[in-house]
Amino acid sequence: MRLMVRHWLPMMLLVPLLAACTPSQFYDSVSESPQSTDRNAAVTYRFTVRVPNAEIETIQQGHLAECAKLGCSVLGTSVDRASAGRATARASVRIKPESFGAFAAKLAAAPAQIITRSRSTEDLAAPIFDAERRLGVKTVVRDRLTAMLHDQSAKTAADLVTIEKELAQAQADIEAVTAQRDTLRTRTDTVKIEINYVGVASVADLTPIRQAINTVGETVVGSISTLITTVVAIVPWLPVIALIWWAARRGMRRWRSRKLPA
Repeated sequence: MRLMVRHWLPMMLLVPLLAACTPSQFYDSVSESPQSTDRNAAVTYRFTVRVPNAEIETIQQGHLAECAKLGCSVLGTSVDRASAGRATARASVRIKPESFGAFAAKLAAAPAQIITRSRSTEDLAAPIFDAERRLGVKTVVRDRLTAMLHDQSAKTAADLVTIEKELAQAQADIEAVTAQRDTLRTRTDTVKIEINYVGVASVADLTPIRQAINTVGETVVGSISTLITTVVAIVPWLPVIALIWWAARRGMRRWRSRKLPA
């Protein structure tokens, strides 16, 4: 019995401590180091944030302002207000790993509420290695061509033109590969965050009711317009219809009078 008490007593003491920790505290402790230990891994976080429908643009702008303060770069934003009155928005940013925790805390600040979050990593070791290998080869070629161009030995004009052409091509290739490598390094040295905003109608939000009333009014106006159009189209034909009706009734009377016995 004493052995069991010794075994369970520390765990029972930990229960209140665990209960005191909120999920956000656990999340903050994890988010302090969002970047993978692998320098060649690109990390992406995806958040779905529930916000009041009427404040979706204001909240998004507040997040982007915080992003600017933390020195991140905005990759893209959008806001969409559907015909049913429900708004959605998106934002994609790239931020330094050390600023990720502060930005994640801003996303979770009221009245916004994070409902889903996920993390994915992509290994970019192979393309980075290939870019650096090609950069090394192109650099050696450029250096050799530069040395040939500066060589004082006799060269024909055609040789000089060929060397200069190859040198220009090598320099262009170096710049292209360098840009590709830098782009890959940007992806590995920063954290990409994709945010989906989902607007929800508050209790005082009467937008759906107003839209329903507007829809009813549009339906009534459309029906009256159709009725007026139909009447206007029929009016010119009323005399012809009346004449046909009179002729049909007279013909029926004559036919009935002939069938009666004399």
